Amino acid sequence: MSRDYSDYWSTLKGSHGSHPGNLFRYELIAGELRRSHLQPAKVIDCGCGDGSLLSVVSASIPCGQLYGFDIAASVPAGLREAIHFQQQDLGNPVPESMRGQFDLVLCSEVIEHVLDDNTVLANLFALARPGGSVVLTTQTGTIYKTEQFLGHLRHYPFEKLVQRVEVTGFQVVKAFRCGWPWLNLQKIAAHVLQDTVQTKIVQAEHLGIGVRALFAVLRRLYRLSSRSHGPQLFILASKPTPTTVS
Repeated sequence: MSRDYSDYWSTLKGSHGSHPGNLFRYELIAGELRRSHLQPAKVIDCGCGDGSLLSVVSASIPCGQLYGFDIAASVPAGLREAIHFQQQDLGNPVPESMRGQFDLVLCSEVIEHVLDDNTVLANLFALARPGGSVVLTTQTGTIYKTEQFLGHLRHYPFEKLVQRVEVTGFQVVKAFRCGWPWLNLQKIAAHVLQDTVQTKIVQAEHLGIGVRALFAVLRRLYRLSSRSHGPQLFILASKPTPTTVS
């Protein structure tokens, strides 16, 4: 990784769980999982952070045991009580004991942070059991200043990322871009107003009334976003079950 993530989540504790862009993505993932009628016995979120995504997913579909990986050791204390947490850099191979163990593997807005993204894809494949599902989300298009500050190393051409997922060994079930125009506009506004965004939103311990009101408006607008255009990439894939040779 290209930065020190030891205190990454502590600097985002005021905004991360309530940011409309994050909530849009969590609801997007949960909605697609509901439509797929998944009932995973074991779920792992690779890059779980404060556990927000696992909370939304487990409230939306029947889930069994919840697990989380994150490169940062200093995740919020409550996370350890809700899930089985383990510190793990996804740029390194995952432990042998966890390979092939999970019915659902989540990796949301992580791969763009990791220097060795080939290892990330290989890890997702390794963690999923045969027949298991993987959700991968990330960004395409311009990397704006705020995203650079948050540690984005690259954004992905949609078709090339889908192809790389398939080359890894997955069968892609569903893949699309979404978020236009509201997510695009939010990114541009954060780029232009970077200093204000960082002090009043990204690194703020508490959000002001004006910011909370803006978030409420944006959350409603994001629900009207395109499901075929935009900077948000969504991929749902499955790990094939080996065929029995008679």
